[in-house]
Amino acid sequence: MTNKELAEELGISAAALSLIINHKPGVSDKTRNNILEKLTTMGYDSLIKPVSTNDTKNIGFIIYKKHGKILDLHPFFLLLMETIETYTRKLGYHVILFTFDERQPINEQIDYLEKLQLKGAILFATEMEIEDMVPFKKINFPIVALDNAFPNAPLTTIAIDNRMGTFQAIKRLTDVGITRIGYLKSTTRVSSFNEREEYYQKALKYFDNYFNSEDIIEVDYTEERSYRDFMAFLKSNRSLPGAFVCDDDTIASGALRALHENGYNVPNDLSIIGFNNRPSTTITTPPLTSIEVPKNALAISAVDELARIIEQESLHYTKKVRIGTSLIEHQSVLGFNF
Repeated sequence: MTNKELAEELGISAAALSLIINHKPGVSDKTRNNILEKLTTMGYDSLIKPVSTNDTKNIGFIIYKKHGKILDLHPFFLLLMETIETYTRKLGYHVILFTFDERQPINEQIDYLEKLQLKGAILFATEMEIEDMVPFKKINFPIVALDNAFPNAPLTTIAIDNRMGTFQAIKRLTDVGITRIGYLKSTTRVSSFNEREEYYQKALKYFDNYFNSEDIIEVDYTEERSYRDFMAFLKSNRSLPGAFVCDDDTIASGALRALHENGYNVPNDLSIIGFNNRPSTTITTPPLTSIEVPKNALAISAVDELARIIEQESLHYTKKVRIGTSLIEHQSVLGFNF
């Protein structure tokens, strides 16, 4: 049979058959897999072109671990990976996952990345600092950094709008009449945490709220140790603000546990707002109000920007993209509407 006749036999167009046997985008994964299986069964598998590295548009998804204190505890990148894989396939790309560990020889890892012959890469940069970008300057393919703004670097980045999220938290507390608002600060620092602390202070000023540097309480990042550290704070008998906003849900969960065990009623005695809206927010006591980070939007924006750079090689400009947040209400703040 000719390809046209074969396509008719398979119930698809000749154009769709061409896309499938040449591994081109434009056909759903379900249809593609079904037709490839039928071609093999019918004895026409010789029509299926081999996938070669020269024809395949590979992009990398690089997970950068600096110390692992954030990524090892909460592998946020895994929540993004499925969306990145699905969306890149629609654009005709394939994803290669690579973990870059700063605790291992850096040059060897860079050399390996170069051998992958990538068209470009998304760099998951949660734990990175600007100096950590230096080894990547020798790489000859474009990079889009994800979850780190690198505001002073000529690099395209996709990051959370931490200003928006922090202002949403402070406004919510201000709207119910809380004017003294503290901050639970992780002893582990990453760029997003630094921004949230900065905008916490700016939001207090914007809403004419009271600021006291002693209301910034440092606790360990893990839930167990943040619980321990906040317990110690409570036992110091220092005066409490009317609410806390937090670097992350993890430390907010530890603080909630400490408050509960010390007889405090949240939110009647004190309100708490977390950040990231992790699944654990629904099982704390009480369930935790938090700032939602739209994971799919982060992933899709990163792929879109990388594809733009790859496909428009003559346009040498960078972009700083911020993804907006939303407040997810649970019972840890006064005025929750049951």
